Amino acid sequence: MPARMTSRQRMLAAIHHDPVDRVPVAPWGLGRIDRHSSLGRRLIARTDPWLEIDTGCHIWGGAAFPAVERRDGPRRIQTVHAPGRTLTAVWTTTARTTACTEPLCKDVADVEALLAIPYVDPHPDLDAWRAWRAWAADDGLAVMGLGNALCFPNDVLGTETCSLLWASQPDVIRHMVAVAAERVYRVVEEACRGGVDCFRIVGGEYATQLMGPRAWDELVVPYDRPLIDLIHAHGAIAHYHNHGNMRRFLHRIADLGIDSLDPIEQPPYGDIDMADAMARVGDRGGGRVCLVGGLDDMEVLETRPLPEVLRLAADLLDRVGPRGYMLAGTSSGIFDAPAAHAFIALVDLAEHRGMERGYARILRIDADLGIKPEITGTLISIPSVTSVFCG
Repeated sequence: MPARMTSRQRMLAAIHHDPVDRVPVAPWGLGRIDRHSSLGRRLIARTDPWLEIDTGCHIWGGAAFPAVERRDGPRRIQTVHAPGRTLTAVWTTTARTTACTEPLCKDVADVEALLAIPYVDPHPDLDAWRAWRAWAADDGLAVMGLGNALCFPNDVLGTETCSLLWASQPDVIRHMVAVAAERVYRVVEEACRGGVDCFRIVGGEYATQLMGPRAWDELVVPYDRPLIDLIHAHGAIAHYHNHGNMRRFLHRIADLGIDSLDPIEQPPYGDIDMADAMARVGDRGGGRVCLVGGLDDMEVLETRPLPEVLRLAADLLDRVGPRGYMLAGTSSGIFDAPAAHAFIALVDLAEHRGMERGYARILRIDADLGIKPEITGTLISIPSVTSVFCG
């Protein structure tokens, strides 16, 4: 077993399918936990978080995008004065999240007006990246969030209208994606030259979950594969995010050449078991992709009793660990204190299972005993729970 690693070393080793001192426990960010709070500091110090930063770069709109915004209670209203017409978008905030409730473009004429706006290349805030990377240090993996080209039509049209246009006027969507891809490439090139060494790419799930295999083949592969090649040409990591049912797309996603993939939602939330995914594209399937996920943030980590969470995680580690895997949530980043405590407890589990020959076996954690686990510092104590460690 390797000597004790930092979080960054551990996560990079998992991505490269190298030996780890324990399986990384890798929440996506800190959820709703203040990083300066006692719990936030413990979460950072104890787990192996992905720490994403938005570098303030409006890729598809550009540096001179003529948008004006105002607030109206829970709504954020954006007005854009495009040639020949005014476009409006609305985002609404609830207690749990913020979502677009009125897309900027309602029809093809709106798209044409949007594309007619003069485009000025934006520049990622590399000073912000360097400061974030310095803050993250070795306590996690700093990553730049990046929407792929397919995000552009889905963002400005909304997923419903985008999918309908893909069925009725596919050339409109093809053109939008081609335009967006060139803009994405230029920003990524500048970011890589400025020292960004890890990207999280989102957007492929618009094809896998909504638009179908033809959209994947025509709107994702021709643009995401060169994007990933560009990232790799600079020695950076390409991490891919793709929610939902993935069984029929898993090999196609791996064929993009990505380094790691989240969140692999197991049934009943998705349609593929983590062990099956590992056998298909992970360390047991030729070591192509590091798999990240397996436990739902909101439905498992946030709501289930801790002994049950530990039992599920122990079973997961038995079936997929230890190489090329990070034990994580569903990468929603929407979690509160219960899930944060669960992530910390999972580190103790991963460390115990790193004893002897890579994994010790916790044979029994009985949630039916009605014993409430106590979490003190970074240690978990479950009275009256039988734990047997086997070599």
